[in-house]
Amino acid sequence: MKIKDMKLVRESLKFERSLLPYKKLNIGKITLIKKWLYEMEVKDYTINEDFSIDVANSINLENKGLSSFPSYIKFNKVEGYFYCSFNQLTTLEGAPNEVGGGFYCENNQLTTLEGAPSKVEGNFSCYNNQLTSLEGAPSKVEGYFYCYNNIKKFTIEEVRKYCKVKGEITV
Repeated sequence: MKIKDMKLVRESLKFERSLLPYKKLNIGKITLIKKWLYEMEVKDYTINEDFSIDVANSINLENKGLSSFPSYIKFNKVEGYFYCSFNQLTTLEGAPNEVGGGFYCENNQLTTLEGAPSKVEGNFSCYNNQLTSLEGAPSKVEGYFYCYNNIKKFTIEEVRKYCKVKGEITV
């Protein structure tokens, strides 16, 4: 390949100087996702075209030392339970959009529920965090909603403002 041709290829792909070309083209992204899922012992998954991840069972990420999910991890639908308790999470960005079982994010450093699933078929547990807002809470929880021992003492009415809960609400 001639230097002139290389310049044309580079210009036609419009690489941004601030990003490495392989990141811009998502080269290696699937490998990164698979490696992280393997390290976290997540099984029975499908990586979708948009790089989101569907999981056909439960996920246990408790006590993994996580402060956040890697930027390339975005769970879509988890058919079972999703456990991410007892970490140092400051955000739920990357957490599933939907959970077929319960969603457990207690005992972290969360100040908001931004990034939480929109729908939880089981219980939703966010107690023992640093929550000052319920912003980002699921719109629907089929089970119980546990939200006590946070910086702000929430009321049942505040929970109902954000979330339709079928079960009991414990604040």
